[in-house]
Amino acid sequence: MKQNGISKEIIKMADEKAKIPMLGKTESLNASVATGIVLYEAIRQKTKKQ
Repeated sequence: MKQNGISKEIIKMADEKAKIPMLGKTESLNASVATGIVLYEAIRQKTKKQ
């Protein structure tokens, strides 16, 4: 059986949820790549406000 994304049990335990929009044929990202994208966007938004 193919599993897509994060299991329902893990999602229920999460404090926050985020979605990274992706174009093209990329089906998933590993944790380190996803973390890098989220951190980059957080810093980008913080520096944009200053």
